[in-house]
Amino acid sequence: MKKLKSILLVFLAFAGFSSCSEFLEMPEVTGNVYLDDVFSNRKDTEGMLWRAYHKALRDGLPEGWGINHGTLASLSGEMTRGYSWHAGYNLVVNGPNTSEQGFPANYEESWEVIRACWLIIANIDKCGELSAEMKEYMKGEAYGLMAYRYMGMFYRWGGVPIVRQANEMSDDLNFPRATAQQTLSYTLELADEAYKRLPDSWVDIEAGSGDKWVGRLTKGVALAIKARALTFAARPLFNSAKPYTEEFGLQFGGDNQIVWLGGYDEQRYRDAIDANLAVIDWASKNGHYLIFSNGNNQANSSPSDDNANSFEQAVDDYGRGVAELNGPETLLAFKVESDQTTYNNMNEGYNFSNYVYSGERSQRGMLTNFIRLYRDKDGNDIEWPSVGDAPVPTDRNADQPEPVSADVETFEDKINKIEARFRVDICVPGSYGLSNPGDANWNQDIWYMGSFTTDPAQIGTRATEGRGIGVPTKFYYKAGGRIWLEFPLFRLAENYLYLAEAYNEIGDTDNALRYLNTIRNRAGIPSLAGVSDQATIREEIQRESALEFFEENHRYYDVKHWKCPDIGNGILGGDMTEISFFRVGGSNTYDALQSFWDAYSYTAYWHPKWFLEPFLQTEVNKGIIVQNPGY
Repeated sequence: MKKLKSILLVFLAFAGFSSCSEFLEMPEVTGNVYLDDVFSNRKDTEGMLWRAYHKALRDGLPEGWGINHGTLASLSGEMTRGYSWHAGYNLVVNGPNTSEQGFPANYEESWEVIRACWLIIANIDKCGELSAEMKEYMKGEAYGLMAYRYMGMFYRWGGVPIVRQANEMSDDLNFPRATAQQTLSYTLELADEAYKRLPDSWVDIEAGSGDKWVGRLTKGVALAIKARALTFAARPLFNSAKPYTEEFGLQFGGDNQIVWLGGYDEQRYRDAIDANLAVIDWASKNGHYLIFSNGNNQANSSPSDDNANSFEQAVDDYGRGVAELNGPETLLAFKVESDQTTYNNMNEGYNFSNYVYSGERSQRGMLTNFIRLYRDKDGNDIEWPSVGDAPVPTDRNADQPEPVSADVETFEDKINKIEARFRVDICVPGSYGLSNPGDANWNQDIWYMGSFTTDPAQIGTRATEGRGIGVPTKFYYKAGGRIWLEFPLFRLAENYLYLAEAYNEIGDTDNALRYLNTIRNRAGIPSLAGVSDQATIREEIQRESALEFFEENHRYYDVKHWKCPDIGNGILGGDMTEISFFRVGGSNTYDALQSFWDAYSYTAYWHPKWFLEPFLQTEVNKGIIVQNPGY
């Protein structure tokens, strides 16, 4: 299928400013003459929409301003912090501040997108080269892109200003923050307006178009936006008996309703269930499905049924689910320029193969904190060394200083038994990865695949900071020499785990386990059965979410809205550790690896004020926007 390359290739500019109130002012360049010119032909009209797509969907990704080095995974205890000059490094060490723009999300750019979308809605009827049906579809896309950005602002900042039009200079532009409930309601309203207008599929949307437009927003995306927004609304950060400002003693100069939904209501979980079921129902009728070789209908089975994939099936299903271009599991992806010669920040953030220049990314490896979440193929925990433990042999066949006894589990032993998702996600020394088996550029020749030392005096201490146990290969399953990726923004596994979470919170254990076990079984992990304790199931759902959505920008927000008890103790904050290796010679094979151990790397920042992002102080100083609690 063709990629929507034009989303990235068309750069028809529309006005953007550094603040909400300034952005809402209409400068002369966007007056009637300019708008009439833009909407006089299809090419320029589409160009304005493509630019809105590009800016709307890159939020939180390395492609955008502010997060141009590294990924959000460095903030959530998945990956190391990167180099000291990277955007996320100071956040990891010192926490958020009110003077940095655009990281981890670009609040100011949201208003640029929203204004452009309102201009499209208000003016697209002027374009005589578009059919009436296509104009309605494109209005639906504009509503959907606004809903997407409001959804993100809702769970990043709480209540934000509500903008219902592209304002004129004569309008009152002093937009205060709405309440969290008003922001949620407006997000759902925009998603509903999108749903009314969007098609179920873009295939043959116009005579002869074929799959040219596959990848644009559909009704399913509008439903997915609602499902995610309602799931976040049901979680403890917003949906609790008292606001988190009181729970954590945070100073706040505004009304708590801006950052809280006013109390706990179980109905919010029921609303989330309905919304997520609607996504799965739509998907089943429109050619989208969870890729699951051994049980696509697992969600209809009983909680005790076990249709777990084989290891090989799990590798292929998960790999396809996260990386297949326009795959059946993906509802929406951020599509990056496909020119083979292009080098950009998305490649730098996610592609560690030898097909592209390593650039700034070499200091990003998986932390031991996160490795411990992966299970073995039977669903059991794996014992990894802790800081201070003696080094462990890497291989039974290497030239070890002493024979390896049968009761010692070597690094090779652990990798041979670890679950399929890890083998797709990470390339490690010795065994390499399973994303592109047999391809040296994705395996033994991959850049900086782990944290090595060749100095015996360093054994037991951290070797090379940042490389950890290995580097990510996710999003590039069977990619070969393809250097671009399509970053999944919505894929159906999300809705299965959201359903497990919501059912568990209302006490429906059978359904909670049913949807949880669907994702476990797809990953080759046996079902969780015979468990009825809500807290235990909650922990398993949260663990499964972390593993399924490694590097997909979920964990950074999930753990905050769950108010995870250990959030400051090895997740967002606390001591971070890395696996290191002692190597003899220059090879990345087991023959050269002698031993491995865990070592302290750095202490990451956490403070309860970070449950929500801060606004820029320059914005707050205008006296309209109230700063979030604790800043």
